[in-house]
Amino acid sequence: MDGMTLAQGEEFTESCGRFAALPAETIFAYCSFEDFEISSPSVEGVILGCCFTRMTWYWELFNTALISDTTFEDCVFQGCSFRSVDFLNCTFKRCRFELDNLGGACLFSDCRLVECVFENCEFLKDERPGAEPIFEKNRFYGCKQRGTRGELIPI
Repeated sequence: MDGMTLAQGEEFTESCGRFAALPAETIFAYCSFEDFEISSPSVEGVILGCCFTRMTWYWELFNTALISDTTFEDCVFQGCSFRSVDFLNCTFKRCRFELDNLGGACLFSDCRLVECVFENCEFLKDERPGAEPIFEKNRFYGCKQRGTRGELIPI
């Protein structure tokens, strides 16, 4: 993890300022994020023990990130891509995984999800012919879903 930036115990309530200056490979430890939209090109670092509340991501690329002991509550993901992400003990409450403005769905590909909970979440699927599935080549270990709507998580 040489050369990575650490943000620890910070509260982020807007996308400008310090948050905007942080690189994709940042380690976020025990931070809170509330009520703003993130449209940075990618998340490639570590998110540990954080809380995201009423956040919106548009076309965000979560690539090879490690996300552990983190809660996402009332968040919206629009056309986001989760590729080779490790989710450990994460909770998603009332989150929506929506189509982007071109009709593309979020994608979970080659991820590992361990002891994660999806509670009252909604996954919208791209219904166009030839569209990729939302979930492909993922591994789920001890995950739970309650009240999921739309595309179901294949756990």
